[in-house]
Amino acid sequence: MDRQWKQGQISWEEYRDAAWLCKDEVRRAKAQLELSLARDAKNNKKGFYRYVSQKRKVKERVPTLMSNTGKLVTMDEKKAEVLNLFASVFAGNFSCHTS
Repeated sequence: MDRQWKQGQISWEEYRDAAWLCKDEVRRAKAQLELSLARDAKNNKKGFYRYVSQKRKVKERVPTLMSNTGKLVTMDEKKAEVLNLFASVFAGNFSCHTS
């Protein structure tokens, strides 16, 4: 539907309604899965703890950034430098003044 909307074959409203229905069904399926895992936790401990451990994993990947010279930065050390430069620009704007 996304491709059809971008090519002008369907209207924005049709695309929006279809996207909303898909998101709603995904939410319902996820809620149903979690409910069934919770209800059956005593009998299916392995499945329950597998799901919980999967949700506890932290995704810490920083995407490719663009440096102030306009080049794409992919190495972690260079990404840190770009982010530090960004932070140093805004660090002075958030000082608290008490009277």
